[in-house]
Amino acid sequence: MLNCIIVEDEQQSIDILTGMLKALFSDGVNIITSCKTIETAIAEINKNRPELIFLDVQIGNKTGFDLLSQIEAKDLNVIFVTAFEKYAIQAFKFSAIDYLLKPISTADLQRAVSKVLNLKYETDSYKKIETLLKNIYNKDRQKICIPDMNGFNIVEIRDIIRCESKINYTTIYINNGNPITVAKSLKEFEKMLIEFNFFRVHNSHLINLNYIKSYNKYKGGYVELANSEQIEVSVRRKDEFIKTITRL
Repeated sequence: MLNCIIVEDEQQSIDILTGMLKALFSDGVNIITSCKTIETAIAEINKNRPELIFLDVQIGNKTGFDLLSQIEAKDLNVIFVTAFEKYAIQAFKFSAIDYLLKPISTADLQRAVSKVLNLKYETDSYKKIETLLKNIYNKDRQKICIPDMNGFNIVEIRDIIRCESKINYTTIYINNGNPITVAKSLKEFEKMLIEFNFFRVHNSHLINLNYIKSYNKYKGGYVELANSEQIEVSVRRKDEFIKTITRL
């Protein structure tokens, strides 16, 4: 049985989520209590040590991030419940923390909770929370949580040199670090990293423009990176790439 606490300042939202959890996970999830303020939630979480909390992003004039920075134990699972907030959702993706958009769909709730049930004894939850908080409170040094077979790697985005697609996998090349291969598409990383000065120069290559050393325009052309690697630029992306680098 997975013990959980709901942190939400609207009673109607609490009632809806409670009803959905009881209908979908009557034998798998036990709701210890619900809290409408950050202060009450911190006390209940520190007292009961739940394995999962459903956490609204905005609670009164405070945020769920304030709560996470103040609780004693961070070795728990968090599922954020939120209206669409672009920056917050980007932070969730970087830290590999699940989130649900209001109004909550049955399919999304089932997916998120089932994932926690399957990883009930995961030991890397605190890493996800630490990464999330660092990204929220230190926007100049963003980090991304990259899963591997043994857990997670926490990497500063500015240290990623490039990402390379290999069928259904992506290999991430890091400055002064070993490559990391993950079971995610290059398109997923492109969506997350494009606003951090990354450019997809080829179907198979996403590069950090800050590491470009030179560009040779022969045929489609290729870029030489700071680590001396040469990466092909596809013909159809050439013009857009040149426009982008001339604005650097």
